[in-house]
Amino acid sequence: MQFLVLGGSGRTGKLIVEEAISKGHSVVALVRSPSSLAARPGLTTIQGTPTNHEDIMRAFGALPTHPDAVLVALSLKRVSDSPFAAISPDAPDRIMEDSVANAISAMKDFGTNRITILSQWGAGDSWSSMIFPLRAMFKHANMKYGLAAHNALDEETRQSGVEFVLARACVLADGDAAPIRVYPDDGTSIGLFPKVTRASVAKFMIEACEKDDFVGKSPVISN
Repeated sequence: MQFLVLGGSGRTGKLIVEEAISKGHSVVALVRSPSSLAARPGLTTIQGTPTNHEDIMRAFGALPTHPDAVLVALSLKRVSDSPFAAISPDAPDRIMEDSVANAISAMKDFGTNRITILSQWGAGDSWSSMIFPLRAMFKHANMKYGLAAHNALDEETRQSGVEFVLARACVLADGDAAPIRVYPDDGTSIGLFPKVTRASVAKFMIEACEKDDFVGKSPVISN
């Protein structure tokens, strides 16, 4: 299969690229700096930003045939890697929502059917499955901005008319890929403070493009 990856230079995005290539897929990664990804067979890097529609169109046209799916691992730019850090002053407004809107527009032009997006636990109807201290933290700390963006992205993607999978990942952690536990869209029966490794998320997202099990769904995932 052929994939277009947005956010491929990030911590989870790099693992998505690696997982796809390790399974024999071809990847186009649209990144601001091509040097952020090591050159390797099966990878094509296009310099640009997904908030620019022309850059998205160039990325879609970088392979002989259209991508079979788009994978999105974008996040808000912060002043540090901490999830509690403030949003960077130069962070574009609606970077996730507008990037995905551009991708979906190009998907319709090129005939690509599916988009798989890294979302987060707490978005949409999974909010009620979080314990009160976590809900308070996401409601009042700097993490509220990311949650608001994911909520908007969730709603806009559902209205787009394309096949989608919204992978609502729990607290992200480093480490090797491990077995995934998949919960309903609303997170029913999930634990108090579940975590999932980025490598596990990458594996799940590639499988969500290869199979039809989660089309039109937003499963909550943890290890």
